[in-house]
Amino acid sequence: MAMENPVPSGDSGFLRSLIDAVADPIFVKDRDHRWVLFNEAFVALLGRPREQVLGKSDYDYFPKAQADVFRRQDELVFETGRENSNEEMLTDAQGRTHVLVTRKTLWVSPSGKPHLIGVIRDITAVVDAAEDIKRSKERLHRAQKLETMGYVAGGVAHDFNNLIAAIRGCAELMLENLPKGHPSRVDAEEIRAAGERAAALTRQLLSFGRTPGGMTRPVDLVATVTGMRGILARLLPRAVRLEIDAPKHLGAILADPGLVEQVLLNLVVNDGEAMPEGGRVTVEIAPAPKGGAGVFVPCARLTVRDRGVGMTEEVRARIFEPFFTTKESGSGLGLPTVAETVRRCDGGIEVESAPGKGAAFHVYWPLAAVKAAGKDGPAAKKRGRALVVDDDEAIRRFAVRCLEREGYEVLSTGDPVEALRIDGANAGLFDLLLIDVAMPRMRGPELAERLRERQPGARVLFTSGRRREDCGIAEGAGSGFLSKPFTAGDLTDSVSAVRRAGGGPSRRGRRPGPARSRRKPS
Repeated sequence: MAMENPVPSGDSGFLRSLIDAVADPIFVKDRDHRWVLFNEAFVALLGRPREQVLGKSDYDYFPKAQADVFRRQDELVFETGRENSNEEMLTDAQGRTHVLVTRKTLWVSPSGKPHLIGVIRDITAVVDAAEDIKRSKERLHRAQKLETMGYVAGGVAHDFNNLIAAIRGCAELMLENLPKGHPSRVDAEEIRAAGERAAALTRQLLSFGRTPGGMTRPVDLVATVTGMRGILARLLPRAVRLEIDAPKHLGAILADPGLVEQVLLNLVVNDGEAMPEGGRVTVEIAPAPKGGAGVFVPCARLTVRDRGVGMTEEVRARIFEPFFTTKESGSGLGLPTVAETVRRCDGGIEVESAPGKGAAFHVYWPLAAVKAAGKDGPAAKKRGRALVVDDDEAIRRFAVRCLEREGYEVLSTGDPVEALRIDGANAGLFDLLLIDVAMPRMRGPELAERLRERQPGARVLFTSGRRREDCGIAEGAGSGFLSKPFTAGDLTDSVSAVRRAGGGPSRRGRRPGPARSRRKPS
């Protein structure tokens, strides 16, 4: 059948110029569903030159499923004469899918032949934006759930830490007092090992859903990584095996142990997910004398490598952006958290990857210039006087025993108000104040401030199962922070650090008072 031009010849130039000026695509079809008139916007939507479109139908260019939908909607207009409006999907010449709202109207030419006029509104950008908003809301909801769970986990870990500190501490003291070969040493070593595993668990609870922190100290990276082998292997899919390649000895890094563990956990889990068919995740540790990834000092380099699907350059460039993810169920927070955590430790991170060639994450931790400190033996010289204030009796007893071994004369109490009374009775003659942050009747920082009014030269060491920032403890001269659970060695090192920072014991500003009392309140 011959194709009729629906526009009178005298008006064709004007009409075409008119519809070409319209931004929305417009088309006209005859009764055989062939395009007989259209504007430039319609040609641009299809992605084909004008001469290839004229006289063609939907079946010439679109997938059959799409063309069938267009044909059914067109027939409704031709048969009923009623206008309709539909949301439709269209695939252009470049393979891009557009979401359209098409308004179709019947028009009869002067010769009496029916035609269909279609006006299209491309709403692809609007739909994409709505989907982005929906995904962002879902990611925000997941992030809020993680934050809430982090606070819950932190509360549980705080109480659990107190129990672990007492268990580990008493086990250490037992081992020191039991001679080699004693049958009870095996049991004590098992108790200590169980306490160390429990401490690792609480650090994971504290790091879940939020960035942990608390105490920066020299960390043996090799020991940390090898000690987490069992935990890491359990987190990987069954088809993925874990390999660790580390030297026997490497200089310590200066970091928070919990931060190091969180970085390693996130990277290993991320690499395991990149190998759905199975494979191998390799954790490597090596010295980096010249640093790397923007760090220009000697470092220890931690590399987590997989043989997975890899990533394109576009994905690699955005991998550390918050909420960016290539996983359907991902939060987009794992790797950004890793990058921020490494930055907090003055380190650097970079990634190597290519499609089909896996990925390698390199983390550079600055080495700590640590001077080995000798430990005092049982006959350590007198260090001065200490006041221990902690409402947990087991931790209090453990701390008292550790400080007495270091040469301190120790008084202790679990009540902050009682601590003020003890201080008054002893004229404030204390060199060290070991104070728990969260206690009934009075918080640790307030107690420390009131005690220091009498003895401004006293060194203060705060303890808590929460991180320092969460406790509101600011760093200052003569004060320090010790995360629970702690070992006897952790306590000794922290006390030494506070003494060094404060310039050693000082009694300036203390008021004279009565002779010291040897009584130790319970």
